[in-house]
Amino acid sequence: MKRFNYYLGLILMLVIVTSCHEEFDQPPVYIPVADAVPNMTIAEFKAKHWQESANYVDTVVDDEVIHGWVTANDVSNNIYKTVYISDGTASLSISISQNELYKKFRIGQEIVLPMKGHYVGKATGQMNVAAPYLYVSKSGATTLECLNMSSEEMESLVQFNLLPNLSKVDTIDVNISDFQDKYDAETLRKYQGMLIRLKDVEFVDANGKATFADITSTNSATDRYILDSEGNRLLVRNSKSADFATNPLPLGRHDIVGVLGFYQTSSTMWQFYLRTIEDVMGEGKKGTKSYPFSVADAIGAQNTGTKGWIEGYIVGAVAPELTTVTSNADIEWKAPTTLDNTLVIADDPECVDYTKCIIVPLPQGSSFRSEANLKTHTNVYKTLLKVNGEFVPDLGMPGVISSGAKGDYALSVGYTQMHETFVNGKSDDWTEVRVTGNKDWFKDSGNEGLSVSGYNGTPPFDVWYISPALDIKNAVSKVLEFTSRTKCYGGKTSHLEVYILNSTDLNEATVKVQLDAILPKAPNTTGTWSSWTNSSEIDLSQWSDGNYYIGFRYWATADANNNYDTWAIKDVKFGMGDPPAPDNRADFETMGDPKGGQYTTFTSEKGWVATNSLLFQGGTSDSNPVFRFIGLMTGSTSTYAMAPTLNGKTSAVGTLVSPTLKGGMKKLTFNYGAAFSDKTLSFRVDVKQNGSVVKSWTVTKTDVVTKTAYTFEEVCVLNGDFVIEITNLSPSNSSSNKDRVSIWNLVWEQ
Repeated sequence: MKRFNYYLGLILMLVIVTSCHEEFDQPPVYIPVADAVPNMTIAEFKAKHWQESANYVDTVVDDEVIHGWVTANDVSNNIYKTVYISDGTASLSISISQNELYKKFRIGQEIVLPMKGHYVGKATGQMNVAAPYLYVSKSGATTLECLNMSSEEMESLVQFNLLPNLSKVDTIDVNISDFQDKYDAETLRKYQGMLIRLKDVEFVDANGKATFADITSTNSATDRYILDSEGNRLLVRNSKSADFATNPLPLGRHDIVGVLGFYQTSSTMWQFYLRTIEDVMGEGKKGTKSYPFSVADAIGAQNTGTKGWIEGYIVGAVAPELTTVTSNADIEWKAPTTLDNTLVIADDPECVDYTKCIIVPLPQGSSFRSEANLKTHTNVYKTLLKVNGEFVPDLGMPGVISSGAKGDYALSVGYTQMHETFVNGKSDDWTEVRVTGNKDWFKDSGNEGLSVSGYNGTPPFDVWYISPALDIKNAVSKVLEFTSRTKCYGGKTSHLEVYILNSTDLNEATVKVQLDAILPKAPNTTGTWSSWTNSSEIDLSQWSDGNYYIGFRYWATADANNNYDTWAIKDVKFGMGDPPAPDNRADFETMGDPKGGQYTTFTSEKGWVATNSLLFQGGTSDSNPVFRFIGLMTGSTSTYAMAPTLNGKTSAVGTLVSPTLKGGMKKLTFNYGAAFSDKTLSFRVDVKQNGSVVKSWTVTKTDVVTKTAYTFEEVCVLNGDFVIEITNLSPSNSSSNKDRVSIWNLVWEQ
């Protein structure tokens, strides 16, 4: 009957969908209703089927129906194949041979169990609803236990009733002395499976390094102990599969929530299980984004397998040309720094002692490097940084190794660039605020953005989706743009608006200005999307005195017959325009259109001259004269680099000559490579002053991989005016077109 009602609900849902609308953005929520009606409390059920044996199986033969609300599950992998329920009279564990039970058995979900024909009993002293299970020891001895109900058995037994209700999940305050060393039937039935709170306890093994579980152990779990103020001890069982296994045990005294279990073999003991790290109040949450480790914590946890979030002030970066940090002089305690590949953070923003710091490598090509490095973002100097990673040394000093992905770091200053596609749905960086109504933003049905609608909700609606902080003052481009679309359902009161805010707390925001953006109009046909519409470029330059936020607001009052229009947004961009080309970069991009078959002379606007050359361009495909390996122009997010390509033909040798460059030079850098099948490249780089060569390098590469970017980088300290000349040395000594070398992204540091 339960399954019939479930499938009937699905059929009715489909009928409603096809009859009322052609397509819904959010399907109506399915609310399960149990068929069976409880006729017995859990306390009564446990008392009726209780036996003193540590292992037994009892078949329920009478019409006994119990129910309860889920109080604990396996969401953190610390509780294994078990869920716990309570009806207020007692608690009960349900053993199910299945992983990821938390996806079905959510905290607060009411479940009803018509037990007739099913099993209850014990496994090593713990009373379970489960199935007969024959345990075979290493010696070959067998024990019949009540454990590991199959998925099929679970489906035939468990009925879900209504939606989860967290108000039904009660945490009982108890003392360890209430149950410790008490093994009478009444105490066991009362406390087994109970969700309890223990106040003012400490972890016996906490020393700043010991973790919740020893993941190097051959055992599946680690026994830790907590101690209360009266000297009572309780075993805390931590799985090494738990997502907090490598977190250090918290120092000090705490309130701790968890499930009380029982284990009885040759010895008898109570066992305590945390549901998640959040069950440890206060310091025990360390390692989460909300409660990060300090730099001192991370220094003490190096090479222990500890992972998590750390917070510290950005105080510098590692100096260039170092493989090991051995002194304070190896850190650049300033901004800007020479290099962009590391940060150094400390608990004190004024710290200049490397022994009190952590190094944070910035992965190449990551958004972390592009948004947080001190070489180009001096505004992050001495500001707080949160980063998620593993505590592992780097360059000889304590470190935290991060993926560099958006979700693994958080700056306290605003972003100078942002591009959010919402292709994966909601973003961790954004904030959702529901002022009125019961609707939220959700992943667009076409996986093309983020949508919102008042359909099937309770009006009025006023729901916001707010960006992370933007640093408009220091952004190269101060332009915002996005695309949006709307689906027609005949709505009269559904609106999308865009605001600039100075706080994500709408009650505290003193700036709440609606922006003038181009938005789409709903089509005339019900159930039809408009085309994606660009907002146009919105200038935010007048807001340059602090961090600001972009808020997308959906609001509606009461549309008749649930006819709320749907809105969707994607490709929200800020600061993504190209910065102006620096004076110390060759402007090859002004040499004209790319040419892949005509050797000629190309001249840039600033006076760079490439003779006997082709002109290639970076791109997303390889179709001469466009090649992927050339890539983007340095500093650009959208403009592809141009590469003069010097011929090695002996009768027409390719050269590249700069105009007279001013201001001296400290280092010369450029990319080079071969677009064709030339396996050997050889060229000479000369730096001249007053017509004389003052510095020269010869580059010869005999193992060239086609369409691969190589880097030339040489220190060249000189003052005054100079000229750069690059000449192809024609290594094949061929009279045909040969040994063609492409040069791009040439920069000289001053």
